[in-house]
Amino acid sequence: MSEHNKQFYRNCTKYFEFLRKKGVVDYDFEDEYYFTMPAISNQ
Repeated sequence: MSEHNKQFYRNCTKYFEFLRKKGVVDYDFEDEYYFTMPAISNQ
């Protein structure tokens, strides 16, 4: 996984943690994230 992709993953993890702490859900972002991660992970 490239450094750019690792940074994307770290940023997403931080964002999801922030949402959990606030008790908020961002379904649009989650959909995009779970669609994108397999493509990133296979590089």
